[in-house]
Amino acid sequence: MSGETEKVRIFLVEDHPVMRLGLKMMLQERGFHVCGEAASTDEAFKALSAAGAEVAIFDLSLNGETIFEVLKQVRYRHQSLRIIVYSMHDSQLFVENAMKIGVNAYVTKADPVETLVDAIAAVRSGRQFLGPTLTKSLAERLDGGSLAGSTNDLSERELEVLTLLGRGFGRTEIAASLSLSTRTIETFVERIKSKLNVNNNRELLREAIRITHPG
Repeated sequence: MSGETEKVRIFLVEDHPVMRLGLKMMLQERGFHVCGEAASTDEAFKALSAAGAEVAIFDLSLNGETIFEVLKQVRYRHQSLRIIVYSMHDSQLFVENAMKIGVNAYVTKADPVETLVDAIAAVRSGRQFLGPTLTKSLAERLDGGSLAGSTNDLSERELEVLTLLGRGFGRTEIAASLSLSTRTIETFVERIKSKLNVNNNRELLREAIRITHPG
């Protein structure tokens, strides 16, 4: 392997041991140095500072929860760190939110795992990177004129509520999932309607499904 890749220190954050081991072996085989790994957000916060990583690869869901807030904190604490999301989530909603936070690359687990090597090269050169699955999906939506309305004005909590609506959760289920009251969820729903310019619950649900499950 070249000296170029040997210098790249990679930190892995993935809660599935088999997946984490597979990623580690793939990266090491290509000459990268995996300087640390974590299975939880707590482990990641403790180890990242001392690891001296140039690139961190994060699963977007750890222990059943999405980690947008964690990524925001990591971006704030480690401003020179290149962050790559490697996730099963491929919705436009998740990708837009990740990039808005400051993630440098987004690769889905539907892509060949070697795509991460291309992502690492891209972020090291200062470029953003989307995996081929996302690039193809975006091109198809643009060609079909069906690109969903912008969600840039939604807060992170509103994005979570919209995503759960799109997955078929009811108001009470969403409240329980997010440890909030049903009344609070109703308030978020009304705000989302206003920001997405939809008139009723049926239109909101249709938009939630369209954004959460593109294509």
